[in-house]
Amino acid sequence: MKKTLTTLFLITSTVMATGCGAENTNVNASPSSDQKIGKEQSFENKKYVIYIDEGSISKDVSTLGGDYDKYYDKYIKYIAPNGKPITIVAASQVTNEQVLKAYNILSFYLTNTAKYDKTAVANSMADNGAVLVMPNGSDGDGKTPEDALLGQPLYQMETPTAGSKWYMDNDYSHRDASYEEIFHLVHGEGIGTTTRPAAESELAQKIKSGMDKALPQNKADWGQKGLWGLNSLDWLKELEAEGSLENEYIVSGIDSYYGLWEAYTENDKGMWGIYIPKNRSQVQEKDPAAYEVITDFVGPELSYMERISPDFDGTFKLYLDQNETYTFKSQYNQNARLTGAKNSNLEGNNLDNILLGNKGNNIIDGKDGNDVVQLSSKSTEYVLTRDGEDILIKDKKSRDGEDTLKNIEILRFTDKDIPVDEIS
Repeated sequence: MKKTLTTLFLITSTVMATGCGAENTNVNASPSSDQKIGKEQSFENKKYVIYIDEGSISKDVSTLGGDYDKYYDKYIKYIAPNGKPITIVAASQVTNEQVLKAYNILSFYLTNTAKYDKTAVANSMADNGAVLVMPNGSDGDGKTPEDALLGQPLYQMETPTAGSKWYMDNDYSHRDASYEEIFHLVHGEGIGTTTRPAAESELAQKIKSGMDKALPQNKADWGQKGLWGLNSLDWLKELEAEGSLENEYIVSGIDSYYGLWEAYTENDKGMWGIYIPKNRSQVQEKDPAAYEVITDFVGPELSYMERISPDFDGTFKLYLDQNETYTFKSQYNQNARLTGAKNSNLEGNNLDNILLGNKGNNIIDGKDGNDVVQLSSKSTEYVLTRDGEDILIKDKKSRDGEDTLKNIEILRFTDKDIPVDEIS
């Protein structure tokens, strides 16, 4: 859903797989063999996780075949359990951080929950050759040739990364379309719809049932009444004709569920005003069918490792602070890492957080929950001292800076975990 109410664009790609995933229990998603994180890594500490980073992005798009090398500059692959790739390709102005954000959200959507094993969904996407394309500019600006839309588009100007100016300012001229567009890809090519079945026909029917309840039974009232599609009659008719009503309905709920519209001031609704619920509690109250689907299939917490922009300077919060309206979004993050080298700080929430500092000197406060701070190497390469309730940690090799840790329960190194209570 764009502000201009453009239609869903889903095209099955013909990208060929160029390698198999290398299994590695220390990696947060199955990587392809041409990604650095796919190389064999062995750590004494089996809880230590290598999180995806810029080294996992490939610049040789010629290996993808077709016209990708004509329009795009880099790519990354998510490898499904069947060994086939789901590919993300990005144009020249798309930053590495934007690519990694897209990868992390895709990985999050395909992570199993208590009620859903996503294996069949991911395999269906890979079998269908699912591709996310990230063109320069924004949707509808006329700068992207139709020939370049070789998959589900997510535009560069509509992918704010955590900690960036667009993100911190809640700049809706650069509104975050990533959760929407990536779920379109998962929905269309993995879950399936009632008109185009795939791996989860029962879930597709639940989404359809929720949509039916959200729209007025009398089509004469479409666009005027109901929970969804307000003031958008022509768009609803267009979606109905192309079979995309279900796809657009559920992503309106997803965006409000994760707080993306709560800071919007032009009206008191979600998704540019077409969806009545504006935040999670309102989704639960007013659209319980969407709430159940999202909670069960995706989950209440954003469990991937959120990367805070290297340009961020200050204290990034993972808890709700009404005076900092970006936290309407960040409150749902469970894990986060500072990137770059600024002396920025990070504060957790009441979840069990995994937090990482950067190359600068950081203050990391876990707040409530059972929190972990992960460092770059083995414990013998750090000096640990206690200052009252705080832990001071210095990297002897100057990779992680000198950090002050507050309300942290575990320090995680490549060789072992150290409970903070054991530090004297």
